[in-house]
Amino acid sequence: MANVGTIKTAERRFSVVVPSFQQGEFLERSLQSIFSQDDPDVEVVVQDGGSTDQSVGILERYAGRVRWESKHDEGQAAAMNEGLQRASGEYLCCLNSDDVFYPGAFQAVREFFDTHPEAMVVYGLADFIDEQDRVVAAYPVEPWDYGRLLETCFICQPACFFRRSVLERFGLFDGTLHYAMDYEYWLRVAAVEPFHFLPQKLAGARYHGSAKTFSRSQDAHRETISVLRRYHHGHIPPRWIVAHARHCGEDRLREGGALPVRWAKFAFSYWINLLRLAPYVEPNGLKMLLHKLGPPYPSACQRRRGQLEYLKRDLIAQQADSANS
Repeated sequence: MANVGTIKTAERRFSVVVPSFQQGEFLERSLQSIFSQDDPDVEVVVQDGGSTDQSVGILERYAGRVRWESKHDEGQAAAMNEGLQRASGEYLCCLNSDDVFYPGAFQAVREFFDTHPEAMVVYGLADFIDEQDRVVAAYPVEPWDYGRLLETCFICQPACFFRRSVLERFGLFDGTLHYAMDYEYWLRVAAVEPFHFLPQKLAGARYHGSAKTFSRSQDAHRETISVLRRYHHGHIPPRWIVAHARHCGEDRLREGGALPVRWAKFAFSYWINLLRLAPYVEPNGLKMLLHKLGPPYPSACQRRRGQLEYLKRDLIAQQADSANS
């Protein structure tokens, strides 16, 4: 992780870093969600990775309100880091170019920081939204608990804000990561500095087919597992092993074929990946893996047919499990 140099800071200013690449369909809505905030001092820094769609045209129209550049970069984490290094605000956040802030988000965060001077990081509630900005489901945000964060990322990136001192103390995002850079940062910072929970809806995270964590879910799970092993002394929480095995099996479903063939391909991939990671499971997680030996073929088929509907059901099931545990 690179170090952050000293820059002249604008006291009490919000700086929003927007990493963007080929998201012209959503970029303007993201920018408008920033401009519509009832806040007197907001800086917007857009780091575009050399988009060839309508993104540059949109940025040119907003040149008077946005600091931006469009050039090839090494991915989202690199864009976020470059934007953070250019930002001058005291309150920092990152907004993917397909996500949005909700009205009043900045005012709520500013008031929280004002009344909680000890707070270095604050996060709030959020939603999953679709291409038309309709709410799909509530993001599974939870009250603050570092032990729980080690098990699942319950913090939604656009709904998380931190003071400049966090950047100066803990450095930038890990530029080697492409999917779990925010989760790794939360784990790194929160191991030392507790986060603060603001129970108010602050943002919408867009869930759509071209989102990389949606279209490349197996890669995203693989990277997240590598991050978790850093913070679990080489071990992996069992739920992540099961999820990775399921996603690997779902990739085999794309190959089609007769029902028995599809089931066999899915089951074989599921078992192979489950058993491959089983030696790294947390000591108290083996019992859960044993209960998950049955390949979840029906749910995988449902997920392949309708990702958004499956997401809704999956989140409802997660919430029920959390309530019962």
